[in-house]
Amino acid sequence: MTDRSRTKALAMVLLRKFDWITQDEVMKASLDKWQRVVDLMTQLLGATAGYVVEYNDKIGFRAALTSKNPENPFPEVSGKPQSLDANLYCRRVVATKSAFYEPDASNKPEWADNPEVVEEGYISYFGVPLLWPNGLVFGTLCVFDTKATQYENPLQELMEVFRDLIEADLRLYEQYEIMRNLSMTDPLTGMNNRAGFEMLAHQKIRIAKRYHHNIGIIFIDLDDMKHWNDDYGHAAGDAALRAVGKAITDSIREVDICGRIGGDEFAVLGYVRNRGDLTTIVTRVRNALDHVKLTVPTAKSPIRETPQISSGTSVFFEPLDKSLEDMMAIADLEMYRDKKSRRK
Repeated sequence: MTDRSRTKALAMVLLRKFDWITQDEVMKASLDKWQRVVDLMTQLLGATAGYVVEYNDKIGFRAALTSKNPENPFPEVSGKPQSLDANLYCRRVVATKSAFYEPDASNKPEWADNPEVVEEGYISYFGVPLLWPNGLVFGTLCVFDTKATQYENPLQELMEVFRDLIEADLRLYEQYEIMRNLSMTDPLTGMNNRAGFEMLAHQKIRIAKRYHHNIGIIFIDLDDMKHWNDDYGHAAGDAALRAVGKAITDSIREVDICGRIGGDEFAVLGYVRNRGDLTTIVTRVRNALDHVKLTVPTAKSPIRETPQISSGTSVFFEPLDKSLEDMMAIADLEMYRDKKSRRK
């Protein structure tokens, strides 16, 4: 896998799943180790508090964990993020992707509106960036102090050793996520495969139950798959499937999930108000396919038609009492009714 495709695969997985990577259960073992790193780092530097701060370029900065030393006035992280435009020490580290040391911020105008200074009294800061293997910023490893400091070079170099330990875990997490993503992806269309779709669907349903959302499911089937393969060749059949997959991906909302769940069948799941939300998506898919022009050099004959689909939509109102399997079976039945009616 090239660096470019690896970055794309990682970005797709990470941005789709979590706002904050440290919320992933897979990270629990790493967080336990990071806690020991931060505690030891804070002790050796004699700091008031140490942190791993996570960065999200759309939300801001969030403390993932903090040191447990008695001097730390905030031994529990709140989980509440600081905005992107907050004048934080960590913001400078992220912007420059380099270490930053402020021995004494007291009476310095540039930090006059820094909430860490104004609200928490942290006048000294030393932080190093934590980077993914592709160079993107994960966050920072940093220490704060309520008194002025003067860290010698060996101590600053020690921070870099601690940073390397955490970045080694980020490399492992990236590799794990890429492999998990590949195992959940349909190689023909680039969509979720059935396993990937069902995993994400279960997550959506759990959230829907918690927040009392309705769930909508769409089943879509490429009509006359045998015709595409027999009359134009299997390469054309593959092209038709890719066209349907792209039309679905381009037509759903940001909060929806979709996948190719087998052969010529696709599924969409999302939160809805009523069946009209699903009908709108199906209409978009059909309109997109009406404008598709398939060019397959190895086709048995020129292709002068567009892929056609059958679809079934079902809405499940809260309280949700059906399993995902039952919901999919009902939507599948609706799709076959549509297919049967279109053949008349």
